[in-house]
Amino acid sequence: MALIWSLRNDRDAIRPVPELEASQANRKAESAVETARQLRDRVDRLSMICQAMWELLRSKAKLTDEDIIKQMQQIDLRDGVADGKMTRQTLVCPECGRNVSSRREQCLYCGTWLVKSNLFE
Repeated sequence: MALIWSLRNDRDAIRPVPELEASQANRKAESAVETARQLRDRVDRLSMICQAMWELLRSKAKLTDEDIIKQMQQIDLRDGVADGKMTRQTLVCPECGRNVSSRREQCLYCGTWLVKSNLFE
């Protein structure tokens, strides 16, 4: 009888696990939705900033849309691939000589602050 009681209690103890997993999955999904919303907001803001800068340049420097398109194409081809993206470059730490992602501000290995070759990285 004790064995049956034990098995029944074990089964009842296991039952909430799917509910717990569902709750965790729901929290992760909500977090992903919030992250996506924040990224959309950031892209919208950056797009507005780019548009404002372009309109200022166009009016002050007398540039044309063709000028910016040509420059964008040149930048796009710097990595050898016309894919509409700026590929991040690997940097070499001036202190320890190791390769470091250009996404980092400091060397992962020695902590030296890295000099970016691109203002927007």
